[in-house]
Amino acid sequence: MAIRSHADAAGLDVSAYVIAAAVAQMAADDAATTVFASLDAETAAAAQQATAMTVPARPTLEELSAEDQALVHRVVSSALGSDHAGAA
Repeated sequence: MAIRSHADAAGLDVSAYVIAAAVAQMAADDAATTVFASLDAETAAAAQQATAMTVPARPTLEELSAEDQALVHRVVSSALGSDHAGAA
């Protein structure tokens, strides 16, 4: 019923009103696509680059410096409780 009242207010029948609304929406979509085209291209390029990246292997605990090992133990101890500090 709302569409009919808006169509009547515009002096159009419902079909013409809906077609006009669809055409207006397509124009808005095209404008948004134009505005964001360069950003979309940059995002696509970054995503393509990301697929080619490799994640370096994580170091073992023994490969860490003594300072970093102590940090790992403190974090694990804090997260799991002091009785699990040797689990790292």
